[in-house]
Amino acid sequence: MSLAATLPITVFAGTPWADRALSDEAPILRKLISAPSESSPSVTVGQAKRAAQEALAAAYGAARVDGWDGPGSTRVELSAYGYADQFLRLLSDSASLPDITVDNDGEILFEWDQGRRQVFSVSVGRDGTLTFAGLFGHTKVHGTEHLRDALPSVISACLERLSAPPGA
Repeated sequence: MSLAATLPITVFAGTPWADRALSDEAPILRKLISAPSESSPSVTVGQAKRAAQEALAAAYGAARVDGWDGPGSTRVELSAYGYADQFLRLLSDSASLPDITVDNDGEILFEWDQGRRQVFSVSVGRDGTLTFAGLFGHTKVHGTEHLRDALPSVISACLERLSAPPGA
């Protein structure tokens, strides 16, 4: 295990390092680690986003080794954490914030439960794949998208649908 894997994620924020990364995920992680926080200046909204970022960091910290949730559970890769952090930053300030957990397969899960038949989840993989599923009344939605510089439109539409009054 590398030294970086044993350090809390907050250590990377202010620590200069020799960047030798060449993977496809490297530019995304580089941007996330060096970018200033994009939290809203609103104290209330900013606190909620910070709480969600702390929940994400805690979920990542608890699942950094294989077997973290018993035999067969896979560790969360740093790249999955980076994509999940990007996903969280891309959520609009008006969106309700999700519950954040880790799946046994090492993907980070964002879940919104707005009551009976109003649920939506997005699983973020180590390569930026977003696997989503939702139930809105009697309508089911599911699929996969890849995270880029903005939320995929189908996921944005599902999040808007969650905030709409039932039957709208």
